[in-house]
Amino acid sequence: MNVEIIPATAEDAEDLAAIQRLAFKRLYDTYHDEGSPYLRGADEILLWLEQPNWRVYKIVADGVLLGGVSFCEKNGMPGVYYLARIYVLPDYQGKGIAGAAILLCEETVTNAGVWTLDFPADQPGNRRCYEKAGYIDTGKRQEQSGGAITLAYMEKKVL
Repeated sequence: MNVEIIPATAEDAEDLAAIQRLAFKRLYDTYHDEGSPYLRGADEILLWLEQPNWRVYKIVADGVLLGGVSFCEKNGMPGVYYLARIYVLPDYQGKGIAGAAILLCEETVTNAGVWTLDFPADQPGNRRCYEKAGYIDTGKRQEQSGGAITLAYMEKKVL
């Protein structure tokens, strides 16, 4: 599959929100986490598009819109980037698309020193994806939504 990322626009927000909902439904059904991207809509994507330190991309493979990815440079921390969200339609998960998109996002940034992310600690598929992209577990864990979910934190240092 030929994976590419394309800068999203306001016109893409509804489509991206719909894909995000499908992609995160399984996790929401598991955790019932009130912070779940499953519960977020186009308004959040539109807000990110308006922020100067945020970037939002569509993930396209072989010309088909399959997902999205959003990241930001942390406020007051030049060169430190947070991969806030990456999602792919369920039928295309586990095929290396998200990992390829992560690496493409990293190529768009010239001043990155560190990339960070978090994910549900009990999701081995997510862990494999991030490890393949070069991320290392920091050992930090944080409970969220009253203990419904435990997040694991990973980072990647850029030389």
